[in-house]
Amino acid sequence: MGDVFLTLLLSALGLLLVSAGIEDARSRNIANWKNAAIALLAPAWWWANGLALWPDVAMQFGIASLVFAVFVGAFAIGQMGGGDVKMLGALALWLPVQPLIYMLVLMSLFGGALTIVMVADRWTRLRGGLGKLPWRTIAPILAAAAAAAILVYSSRLSIARVLIAQPVTTVIVAMTLVAGLGVLLLAGARAARKSGIVPETPYGVAIAISALLVLREPIFNQFT
Repeated sequence: MGDVFLTLLLSALGLLLVSAGIEDARSRNIANWKNAAIALLAPAWWWANGLALWPDVAMQFGIASLVFAVFVGAFAIGQMGGGDVKMLGALALWLPVQPLIYMLVLMSLFGGALTIVMVADRWTRLRGGLGKLPWRTIAPILAAAAAAAILVYSSRLSIARVLIAQPVTTVIVAMTLVAGLGVLLLAGARAARKSGIVPETPYGVAIAISALLVLREPIFNQFT
């Protein structure tokens, strides 16, 4: 019965993620009820996995609050939508530290790729071809995507295991790395504005894809 309940919870989360990603791709919007449902299902996930209020649940709240606060900053400077930030905060209630880091790094990777696609599409519409793409715009985004790819690969090295064994250090390092990737993407976005190109990146798609990829891994055994 316990395994069935866990499967149902993960299935519900997966369906919500797919639905949110599709909605964001179509309308650049994520319904509040979907993010609320993700957040409200988290306590059921904690209960099903036997998490103690202290320190397990308290740590989940702390990590989720930190993630939400960091990305509220991205929203404040116009780099992410409010629905994207809410979705990240809600997902952080589900994920232990290691998979959360993987998700954020993958989100940066997919977000960078989507931004490049949006810039290229916008450029071809405005300028009529790909022959003179604004490389000053694309270069920082490519650098962010490359950095994210390197981080995903290096996560398999022994240094990652050391960080994972120290949750506080891991969170600080992860937030620093994600912030660095964010700076590169911000540089690309500013260059896009100067070139008259303002990409409307559906980050909800990147978040949904990265979270679904993380859900495929047997990482939730950390709870038990």
